[in-house]
Amino acid sequence: MSDEDLTREVQELKKTLEAMRASFEIVSQMAQSYLRLLNLYAEYGGLGVDVVIPEIKHDPIAREIVKILFDLRRANVSEIARELKGRRGKASRNTVRAKLEELEELGVVREIPAEGSRGKVYALSRDVIKKWLDLIGMPIRFEQTNDD
Repeated sequence: MSDEDLTREVQELKKTLEAMRASFEIVSQMAQSYLRLLNLYAEYGGLGVDVVIPEIKHDPIAREIVKILFDLRRANVSEIARELKGRRGKASRNTVRAKLEELEELGVVREIPAEGSRGKVYALSRDVIKKWLDLIGMPIRFEQTNDD
């Protein structure tokens, strides 16, 4: 084997080793996140939204609205009320509007530009999403996404 072949093979081995190190680092971070989730689950008995937003711990309607916005990403008052009615058996648009105002004051939700004539559209604030991603150990930064 020539020196060039040996050099090329060593370079390929270095690249492979570096890729393996990077993969191991990702697996190690995932394992740490998993252990953290288990600890949180053991400490709080669950991983509900009230762990991230303790201000809504004693407000079942606000908690459910936050869960709905986690599921739907963005929705107007009527869509939230319809979903809330399906989950809780009853819901009023006036109650949803009032809760959304409270959640907006807390910095939990934000009004976003509406597409078409859907009225006011709401989404979770970036701070809440970031806290949730930090809690579950997802290394996602908003600079990496194109979403509002």
